[in-house]
Amino acid sequence: MKRLLMTVWRWFVSWNIGLITAVVAFFSFRYHFFLSFLSGALAMVVTSIYMKRREQRIVAPDLLKEEKRYIQTELAQARKQWKRMRRARLKVRSLVMWQKISHLSATVEKMIRAVEQHPRKFRLAQPFFLHELDCAVTMIEKYVYLIHQPVRNADMQEALRKAERLLDELVITAEQRLLEILSDDLFALQVETKLLEQSLEQPLEQRKEQEYESVR
Repeated sequence: MKRLLMTVWRWFVSWNIGLITAVVAFFSFRYHFFLSFLSGALAMVVTSIYMKRREQRIVAPDLLKEEKRYIQTELAQARKQWKRMRRARLKVRSLVMWQKISHLSATVEKMIRAVEQHPRKFRLAQPFFLHELDCAVTMIEKYVYLIHQPVRNADMQEALRKAERLLDELVITAEQRLLEILSDDLFALQVETKLLEQSLEQPLEQRKEQEYESVR
């Protein structure tokens, strides 16, 4: 949802900048419509590309520029694979398989977003992005291609069933990777809840005394 709103905002801003540029160019070029339209379209495209790159920028002061560029490139590749998976999902006939692919797709998306927010977690997601994700997308696309064929034999049936079983294992692997990425956030939440519990368990008078001491 957040990404959709950011996309809408990006197109809104770029469209308005393009429109303003076109109007200014229209009067600057003495009513040459084609040049005005071309200038507005160019301004809109450049603005959209610039804003999209800023959205995908890795913010991590403790990482080198080369590391940020590498992580950004790998995340862009992972997002391309994720989009291929989503497109293939739309062609699946089985509701069960559609749910499995949807669950895997959602988990991969959460992994990508988690790494975008915490770039140092990339090392935990890297093996999955480089190996399992690529193989998963290829397998799903081949599966979709074969289930739409009008003929099947025993070997094809076995290959389809094996792909379905492997998809279950892929979902489990993706979930484990996501849990590893979120482990620090989970630990931080556990610490905060424990501190809050200890604070609430203290007598009211003792809490007031601590607040008074902190004010002093």
